[in-house]
Amino acid sequence: MQISVAPFLFALLCLFGISRASQQNDPHFSVNNEKGRGRTLPKKDNSLATPVVVQINFQQSLGTITTHFVGVTIDTGAVEHNWATLDFSSKKVQTLARALVPTFFRLGGTNADEMTYVLDTGRDHSDHSTIMAPAKPGFNMTAEQWVTINEFVQTVGWDFIFDFNALKRNADGSWNPDNARQLLQFSADRNYTIAGFEMGNEYDHYNYNKYNTTVTPSQLAKEIVSLQSLLSEFPKYYGSFIIGPETGGIKEEYFQGFLAAGGSKVVRAASFHHYYFAGADRILSRFTDVKIMDSFKLQVDSVFNQTRSVDALLPVWLSETSSAYNGGALGQSDRFVAGFLWLDKLGVASSKGIQTVLRQDFYGGNYALVDIDLNPNPDFWLTVLYKRIVRGAVFNATGRHDVRVYAACANTDNFKAGSLVLYMLNPNNYSVTFDMTQLDHMPRQRYTLTAGDSDGLVSKFVSLNGKKLELVNDELPDLKPEMAPSGLETVAPYSYTFLVFEEARVSICLH
Repeated sequence: MQISVAPFLFALLCLFGISRASQQNDPHFSVNNEKGRGRTLPKKDNSLATPVVVQINFQQSLGTITTHFVGVTIDTGAVEHNWATLDFSSKKVQTLARALVPTFFRLGGTNADEMTYVLDTGRDHSDHSTIMAPAKPGFNMTAEQWVTINEFVQTVGWDFIFDFNALKRNADGSWNPDNARQLLQFSADRNYTIAGFEMGNEYDHYNYNKYNTTVTPSQLAKEIVSLQSLLSEFPKYYGSFIIGPETGGIKEEYFQGFLAAGGSKVVRAASFHHYYFAGADRILSRFTDVKIMDSFKLQVDSVFNQTRSVDALLPVWLSETSSAYNGGALGQSDRFVAGFLWLDKLGVASSKGIQTVLRQDFYGGNYALVDIDLNPNPDFWLTVLYKRIVRGAVFNATGRHDVRVYAACANTDNFKAGSLVLYMLNPNNYSVTFDMTQLDHMPRQRYTLTAGDSDGLVSKFVSLNGKKLELVNDELPDLKPEMAPSGLETVAPYSYTFLVFEEARVSICLH
């Protein structure tokens, strides 16, 4: 579950003494013009002096946002704590879960490599002398816990992905599939549908971070083949997919090494994890720092370069991600401010061609979409809106570096075919006006998200077009837009906005 911004980026930040905190306290701090023509100051009324000109290339698609582009996770650690306060039978929980459908759901993470599946009381499933136990003592998942999660995903309509324990090993170091086979047999007997599987979590961190063992890329590739062979024993799971290598970093010797050693021939997608920084750091200004946002682009470019060098057509998944690793940043990763990194990540991922992004996580930790009282955090509402509004082809949109603009087709489940979505992030303490020269003459539907109360960036609530979003009798409220006239579009300080142009009739979005 660990990946941080590249060390060289932190070094540059320190070298130049960049302090977003001081900038945010100064309404007149200067910002760079995108085309390098000097500097532009916000006006005295705390707005940018000149509009940001937005240009969209409608002639070519950068990628496609599918129904399952955004998914969620629950960390396996929740099993160790017997799901903590997560009540799967709760109407509220089921309402929140259904709001994200269709979606992939992954049960996995660091603790996946510490979990033994104890599925009945009549057999001994403990590790025997021929199997290497993980360095940490480990814990058991009971049949009741496995039944509970499977019945829940079937009830709410999630598509399940399960992460097997990769540290069940024989004396010769090879993976021992016995416990995994027991789990599959138990599941097949109950007709549980499992869409996909992983094996292990962040092998590139095993040898120095979590466990006193090493699994080489070529060894992992062979074991993924073994997992594929295991699945073929069960007609119920013969068609289930596998993703990998599930690395926490993107070093070529592991990520590319796994694919080149044969892993690319087995997995449905090359998968990696990403976080921007450590949760313990708790530097609020990082959540609105465009330089931090840019760091993700570098990671994605590296992943695609490595993947394409082995298989030009292999999809790429971001199979575990959030703002800060090690559980997120307390009082920040679950607040309104977290939405800037989250929405920008979805924009970057879709425009770079990533097929699926799995958010860490639905429940658990400081980065959860749902808190320990089972109430939705701000990123829950943002995620639901994204899934409802955005779907289809992605287009290149240009603006300025200190704001973010992304364009895609609108979800035809909710909007007319040919409709366009433009979503804009303003992570600054001044308002920004956008001149959308190709679209200014059109009316639009506007969804603007701002902090839900006076706590501002660290608010636990979010407002949609000025109205605080909360459940009503354990049901979602109507997430309706406001109708806006044609003309320039002004985005308030520290806010993000979706604009839907139903009259755009973008040819690629018509099909």
